[in-house]
Amino acid sequence: MIKAVVGYLIMSIGSGGFTSTFRPIVNALASKFNITASLIDTYTQQAQQMNPEDGFFVTNPDAMMYIMASFVISIVVNFILVALNKYTKIRTLYTTGHVLQSYSQIWIWFIALLNPAWYGWPYAIAIGIFAGVWASCGSNFTVEATQNLTGGANFAVGHQEMTGILLTDKLAPKLGKEEDSFENLELPGWLSMFTDNVVSTSVLMFIFMGIVLAIIGKETMMTFDTGLSAATWYVMYIFKTCVNFAVYMVVLLTGVRMMVGELSNAFHGFSDKLLKGAMPAVDCAVTYSFVSGSVPVLGFVMGLAGELIGIAGLLLFKAPILLLPAFIPLFFDNATLACFANKRGGRKAAVIIPLINGLFQVVASELMLLFFEKGVGFHLNAWGAFFDNNTVLPALVLGSKFLTPIVWSLIFSAILLVLTQLYYKKNKEHYWDHTNE
Repeated sequence: MIKAVVGYLIMSIGSGGFTSTFRPIVNALASKFNITASLIDTYTQQAQQMNPEDGFFVTNPDAMMYIMASFVISIVVNFILVALNKYTKIRTLYTTGHVLQSYSQIWIWFIALLNPAWYGWPYAIAIGIFAGVWASCGSNFTVEATQNLTGGANFAVGHQEMTGILLTDKLAPKLGKEEDSFENLELPGWLSMFTDNVVSTSVLMFIFMGIVLAIIGKETMMTFDTGLSAATWYVMYIFKTCVNFAVYMVVLLTGVRMMVGELSNAFHGFSDKLLKGAMPAVDCAVTYSFVSGSVPVLGFVMGLAGELIGIAGLLLFKAPILLLPAFIPLFFDNATLACFANKRGGRKAAVIIPLINGLFQVVASELMLLFFEKGVGFHLNAWGAFFDNNTVLPALVLGSKFLTPIVWSLIFSAILLVLTQLYYKKNKEHYWDHTNE
């Protein structure tokens, strides 16, 4: 338990380092070109709920009680569905608690904006049931893809791109060949140094982010990064900032390996005693240690390229709301999809899918922000553009606008459970293989 907790904390340091390094760059870029825009960012979205000016927590002081009740209900629902897996076919216990909690927080907020008359205990219970069903079914849909990626490590992904993983697993083979993955890439001569994770990450980020930092300029960056002073040589600052991405990648993967190694053993004993046939659904970053280190970075870069194309389109067509990229959805969504794409469709798929997803992140964010601005009359500072937030969440929100949120939440839950049964029938032959290992 201690080593699993330490591994998780190390992984958190790596994730936090990525964010703290990238955020000043985005803020400086917005300031440099005098841009006022909404962010493609999960935590900015959640923070708005606590803003004294328009925060949901301020105008509804009982909100946290409902959110935490919904969160607890979702955990119980997930546990029950796994315990009854003989009938439900749910194999995954959702262990990514911060994501499960954010489901309740964001969903209760959004649907309360749409249908304030339904705000109360029945509504919180319905959202809790739906969150638990979605966490169970969504993570269960990633089992086959994750087992294939990891060589049968007996865990699934419990994060905010579960539908994206399922679609990537089906689409990637149509875009490229599995044997053309980065693991099978043989670089000639001195280029072979790029097979080293640290080298490839450092060089790639120095080329890509170095250009961005050069455009921003030293004076602007000094305003947003207190670590940069007038006495600092800016070229060295750029180099250090870009190399930090490699540093945090090493830290992240170190934590992942420690956590997964201990959690898998512990969960095996836990499932034998309490939940027969269960496996943990863990954070998406865990998958990064099963691919070449250049793959997550490539996913990030191609996702950013896709977002920049989308943002250029917003500027070209004079969109009502301008968007800026932020690190959390940009990196973790696209890096994760790149890992699964590389496994199933090789390098070509690992390039194309994050690129398309980056563009999709911009399009979906713009549409949902406009929906709340024009259709609800509420301005959102950000949209948390993980793949599930761009697909499942709009279905929940739009359905709740035309039906009562309680009725639609329960209907949507039933649909997901039926889809799980269909998924089981399609993968029936090896569905329970993990219980025999």
